[in-house]
Amino acid sequence: MKKLVSAVVVLVLFLSGLAFCLETSLLDTRNKIFQEAQEIKSLFEKSKDVILINSLWDSCIMLVNQLDAYFYMVGIFNDIKKNDVTDSSVDYLMRWLDTIKKTNDLNIKSLASVDVKKLENKSRVYVERLKGKFSELNQVIDVDLKKISALKKPEKPKKI
Repeated sequence: MKKLVSAVVVLVLFLSGLAFCLETSLLDTRNKIFQEAQEIKSLFEKSKDVILINSLWDSCIMLVNQLDAYFYMVGIFNDIKKNDVTDSSVDYLMRWLDTIKKTNDLNIKSLASVDVKKLENKSRVYVERLKGKFSELNQVIDVDLKKISALKKPEKPKKI
């Protein structure tokens, strides 16, 4: 019971603190992946593919944590006055998103190497769904990377 109450409190605090992110599809994708993690967690006791299920759940939770950290960075970034934005802070956000994307690529590659013929039907379904979610997230990240890169200040021509 304490875990449930704690989870609800954390979720409420998280969502209230991230109200500024509601316009982004990154938050929607994060929530979808979190929902997948909850569904995968329900398979722990029922599945014969416990190691795979645990790995899928870990991948989802790690990704959600990476996205949460990004949202907190964006919150700090949004507090900076527009004139005070530096290229290094923009680069940092871009590198963070790029790292998430590389992690997703690694997850997709790992899921593609799973021999789904040996899995239970439910496990097979989640492997395929997560490959799709990770690919979808990479597409959303590409869009956000373009938006963020537009914040970089144009380089001034060097005088010779």
